Amino acid sequence: MRPVLLAILVLLVCAAPASAGEQLLTLYSPAIESLPYVHRSEFVTLKADGKQAPAQAGSILGFQEMALVDSKRPDAKPLPVDKMMVHHFLYYAGGRVDRGPGGCLGDGFIGGRGEEHPSGRFDSAWPAELRARYGIRNATPEGGAPEWSLMTMVMNHYKRPKRFYVRTKVWYTTEPRQQMYPLTIGNCAHLANGMSYDVPGGGAPGSTFVDRSQWTVPFSGRILGGGSHHHGGALNQTLRSVSCGRTLFDAKAYYGADDHPYNTIRPILHEPGPIANGTFRTLQGIPVTAGEVLEREAVHSNEELHIAAMGFWATYFVRDDSVAACAPMPSDLREVTVPAKYDQRAPYVFDRPVPQLFAPRGKWRAFDGKPIAIGDQWFKSPRLTTKVGEKITWQFQGSEPHSVSVANGPRGFSSNYLGVTRGSYSFTPTVPGTYKLTCLIHPTTMSQTVRVR
Repeated sequence: MRPVLLAILVLLVCAAPASAGEQLLTLYSPAIESLPYVHRSEFVTLKADGKQAPAQAGSILGFQEMALVDSKRPDAKPLPVDKMMVHHFLYYAGGRVDRGPGGCLGDGFIGGRGEEHPSGRFDSAWPAELRARYGIRNATPEGGAPEWSLMTMVMNHYKRPKRFYVRTKVWYTTEPRQQMYPLTIGNCAHLANGMSYDVPGGGAPGSTFVDRSQWTVPFSGRILGGGSHHHGGALNQTLRSVSCGRTLFDAKAYYGADDHPYNTIRPILHEPGPIANGTFRTLQGIPVTAGEVLEREAVHSNEELHIAAMGFWATYFVRDDSVAACAPMPSDLREVTVPAKYDQRAPYVFDRPVPQLFAPRGKWRAFDGKPIAIGDQWFKSPRLTTKVGEKITWQFQGSEPHSVSVANGPRGFSSNYLGVTRGSYSFTPTVPGTYKLTCLIHPTTMSQTVRVR
């Protein structure tokens, strides 16, 4: 009897699935509803059930795809970017162990997609050699798998409400991997405004606007990769070591040719942004040491205004206490996301202004110095006259988030681009002209025009 039992046990062990190896998981967010011609942020929870987020504790080895679909069919194609354009996805796993310092977007951040990724594919950014050695630990202190959360901003160009899902394909394993730390490097002072800032414009031909910040490396290690998120008249963004006097990354912004959907999409809800920003990978890793000072510099064209511009780096670190200060740069550092076709004008001509999509109506009224109310789908005093040097304050009231943002005019300015429902925002014009304002979240239904003399 014992030999029979032993034989059965052997068969069962041999037949058991090899769950520890690399897997490609296909995950879906809950259904998300979007009204036509709006771009607003949605926050959703992704349950650790194997359908929305991984069900087992393990390591995230990389993201193959982050896409919008309107069906959970395995063969569903991503929605076209000229109908549903992604401004960004941000993925978080806040309950996991050993999260590291995190950077501007917080220590729960694990990955994301920006408008500079029109296809939503990231195969080249996560090569098999990297996945075989490193991973982002995805486990709770109790040994289970944490819930994920997802922040989306999507621009709906359908003429009707649209239901969609975020489909995420992630390489995953329950095998051990060396811990990899996602770190976002930017000007964290911009975090309250969703990491955005305004480029005022009005500069001479060739003039630039620079957003710059420094960051101190918290531990010795190696940078395995870095991706630039940069838009709003973006030219290039660098990450350099002040301590060692050398450039680590220099990311060019690539723009679509005239026939690219970003340039032909109508109505224009958002300034056409890059179709790619520099993304870099190295298996050897860029050596950095604790206390080393890094500086990022995001360079924008300042000829025209660019509201809600951004510039920061998403990087991936591993610890390595053996790294020497200012050790040689890796020989295998390379850029992995140069598009096959792009506008090669240098510098890029930013000649596609965002129009004011809803014409204000009513009589012109002189500004009386009192706060201007903004509610759901309206600006009080939609056509206003004022003078240079007069401070204008807008007061938010309503159930929907709104913003005060310049679509076009002599200079650019914007309140919080994610929109707010309460509080106020003020601006004092110093340049005369006509300022055509809009709500970024409701650009086809809300606007105000201010004439400054």
